Amino acid sequence: MTGILIVTHGEMATGLMDSLSLIMGEQDGYQTLGLKHGDDIVEFSEKIQSGICQLDKGDGVLVLVDLFSASPYNQAALCFNKLKDHSYRLISGVNLPMLIEAFNQRMIGADLETMYQAAMSAGKDGIKEFLEEMARMKESSNK
Repeated sequence: MTGILIVTHGEMATGLMDSLSLIMGEQDGYQTLGLKHGDDIVEFSEKIQSGICQLDKGDGVLVLVDLFSASPYNQAALCFNKLKDHSYRLISGVNLPMLIEAFNQRMIGADLETMYQAAMSAGKDGIKEFLEEMARMKESSNK
């Protein structure tokens, strides 16, 4: 089973998993990490490395972070050189549609590559604006 590690600023990762559990039920094979004020960045990096190692049962780990090029992302990216024996993909911009898709893909037995591609698509496709969507719906019903 592919592991899933969610790494964010503050309690966002925990909140996302709380929402996911409400929608999909309790899950396993994942961890959440939150960077808080005053946290030592070296210790935080070690927690990320430990999480990847613990979650990788041979199928790799999907690492989802909140912001590109911010501390959670940077620390997860720096782990690549230290964790050459572990396969993982790192995606920034984690949101609930992305997370749901990642867990759905895992439930149907998708591999890490398929999971990360599907999660990225769902994350992007899950961003909508109401008036634009109403206009699209009206346009398609007029055809």
